[in-house]
Amino acid sequence: MWARLGEGDKALENIEELLRSSTLPNLLDNHPPFQIDGNFGATSGIAEMLLQSHEDCILLLPALPCKWKSGSVTGLRARGGFTVDMKWKDGTLLQADICADKDTEAKVCYNSKEVIIEIKAGEKFSVSSAVMQ
Repeated sequence: MWARLGEGDKALENIEELLRSSTLPNLLDNHPPFQIDGNFGATSGIAEMLLQSHEDCILLLPALPCKWKSGSVTGLRARGGFTVDMKWKDGTLLQADICADKDTEAKVCYNSKEVIIEIKAGEKFSVSSAVMQ
């Protein structure tokens, strides 16, 4: 929920508490009766902190926690048949590579800015924070 609301630090608090209090040594969640819910919830929460696509745009780093100053992620899927790889440093997007399953256009959003891209199936379109200014 906190990731969807753009509250990265609160979302991270929940992930850390889940790992601290409800995760077994084998990394399965320890909440009966459905342990798998915790595992799917944690991974989907982390993905949602980094990428959202539920509002007709590919939203990059919508809930990045302050503790995750620099990092990268590969292979996140966005609605509409997109795969997204990203790198960020000091809390700022360096580059996002977006690949589409089909010829299409997409709206990409970052830091309250948006750009419309035309992309061919299988091709990679790169977006940087400089483009999103």
